[in-house]
Amino acid sequence: MQKEMHNKLTRLLYELNALDKGAIRLKDMAAEVGVAVRTIQRDMNDIQEANFPLWNPDPGVYAFEEGFSLERMKLSSAEASILVLMSDMASSLGGNFGHSFAMLKNRLLAAPQDNPFFIKMNSGEMYKDTPITRTLEECVREREWVTICYKGGKMADYLMRPLKLMWVEGFWYLLALTTDDKLLKFRLEKITSAKATNKPFKYDKNIDKILRESTNVWFEKERPLSVQLEVSAECAHFFKQKNYFPLQKLEKELKDGRIILSCKAAKEEEILPTILHWLPHIKVISPTSMHKRVKDVLNDYLRSVK
Repeated sequence: MQKEMHNKLTRLLYELNALDKGAIRLKDMAAEVGVAVRTIQRDMNDIQEANFPLWNPDPGVYAFEEGFSLERMKLSSAEASILVLMSDMASSLGGNFGHSFAMLKNRLLAAPQDNPFFIKMNSGEMYKDTPITRTLEECVREREWVTICYKGGKMADYLMRPLKLMWVEGFWYLLALTTDDKLLKFRLEKITSAKATNKPFKYDKNIDKILRESTNVWFEKERPLSVQLEVSAECAHFFKQKNYFPLQKLEKELKDGRIILSCKAAKEEEILPTILHWLPHIKVISPTSMHKRVKDVLNDYLRSVK
């Protein structure tokens, strides 16, 4: 047991040090430390469960969230690896000890008052290493058709081309193409089974472009909806520095500080939440249908609070 703990601690130290330098590939890391890929996957799960912000930019690849580093948290790789190992042990013990350690861990990870950095990460689902996710990972990696069963789905099963396992706004999804070339997203925790077919497919690299252009989970293969927006002078600088909408483009700067933006969306739902979030500092110029949709949402709300 002691040797096993020492081996894991040494491995975590190596992995955390590598993560602090950039993204790592599970297959390469497994070869470097001399263990199975699944062992490295379990280590990544342990690191996530210890509240270190990891994400999957690509299948089989892990990295710290942008802006995070051990240095900024004032933790060394050795301290971080001990924390991950202790977190894993505490979760197995459960009960009062698990709760007490969770509180201690949060205090240890809390940035001290003299630390100039504060990084706010989205919370949400943890990625689970299960037979289903392992099958999906393999089919994504090998570009192989897969048959899945989906809780609450309209069909008994779905024959899909799995494209990506993606984490969006706190939830894990399987992004896939149907036999009729429709782009669908399946919540990972609702997939009840996954079976590989051993039938290969050709990956459409245009999917990567679609993902880069997306701002939430409502994206589609095409974006036929063109929208023009006016942003107030008070908030214009935010939209000059960051793209809040898909294919956002600054069209015009007015003398009073207001700006005119254009964007393209797959459907109204892809941009409606963002518009509502920025009210009253944003208004829809065109199309009329989008302007009406925003008014209808606001009127429905006002009627409901009378």
